[in-house]
Amino acid sequence: MNKKFWYQPDIATSVICWSFTFMILLLSILLWLEITVFQIWTAVVFIIFCVVVLIQIFFRWIEISDEKLIVHTIIPQNTKKFELASIENVRMARYGINITVKNQKYYFIMRKSSCEILYNLIDS
Repeated sequence: MNKKFWYQPDIATSVICWSFTFMILLLSILLWLEITVFQIWTAVVFIIFCVVVLIQIFFRWIEISDEKLIVHTIIPQNTKKFELASIENVRMARYGINITVKNQKYYFIMRKSSCEILYNLIDS
């Protein structure tokens, strides 16, 4: 059983990451408005913004197998691997899931349907 769920990190981390991402968009808009004619730099910065958005959405996922819960992050060195037996507490929140492993709490923002499926897989 290998399941994959998309997630965003806790609220504080998400706000910081997405704020920097939208700064790239604002730079693109600023270049567009300052130069008044279409420049290649405006398109390049907007394409960089689109790539960063796709990276932030599709490079974060939680993978669950029979024995492990693997939390993939944008930077591969930060990937976290947890044994299912070491998970102490799992709690569904309104917009995500709280997981406690070795007295360390992790919160992941997820869709409600994915959250329920992950909760049932971990809890069983």
